[in-house]
Amino acid sequence: MSQFETRTCSDCKEKSLCFKQLNADELILTNENKVHIQFKKGEIISKQGSFITHIMYLRTGYAKVYKETDINHNLILDIIPNGKLIGLTSLFNQNNIARFSVAALENAVVCSIDRNTIEKLIHRNSQFAKSVIASLNEESLQFFDKMASLTQKQMNGRVADALLYLSETIFKSTNFKMILSRKDLAEFTGMSMMSVVRTLKEFKKEGIIEDEKGFIDIKKINTLKQISLKG
Repeated sequence: MSQFETRTCSDCKEKSLCFKQLNADELILTNENKVHIQFKKGEIISKQGSFITHIMYLRTGYAKVYKETDINHNLILDIIPNGKLIGLTSLFNQNNIARFSVAALENAVVCSIDRNTIEKLIHRNSQFAKSVIASLNEESLQFFDKMASLTQKQMNGRVADALLYLSETIFKSTNFKMILSRKDLAEFTGMSMMSVVRTLKEFKKEGIIEDEKGFIDIKKINTLKQISLKG
């Protein structure tokens, strides 16, 4: 992890929709209360159980949000692409202890913004507040879908859901780099790593996907959707 100087919030061309709602003075306030941090692949961005003092904006890279269930096992709750805010659930919450951990899936740049500053901006700017609420709603819907997948579907359905989520939500392509290790994919689907590997082999054998040199190419997207629906 390292800190470095970069462009101001006003000059940044990678602002999320939320920050595009801010006026010049509000962007200056944000700039005065944030730092940029570089994380290497695998580094912890936020640790479960620590105090939450900042809201993080993932400027570049990808990250995983996960619940530490014990020393050897985690449950990955979500995959975060660049352009997303992390830690919004801590806003206006007296219990400011992190309920989950966040780690970089590849080299990433994070803007760490003082939480009190974000709360002030929500009070001052209704359009900014609306965008923050929209982001929270999106997170909630993703968690609802994930819980349904984990509790109601068999192994094939879970892996199909994971691949479709990566394809349609994270990469917006049927051909993408698999940023999750087999262990990560197991923790994302609530399965053993052996079961994940076996299911992927079945999908590959049936011509549903190709898995070569770290890339997934979904060849039969409709078949994968049918597997997801049937669970």
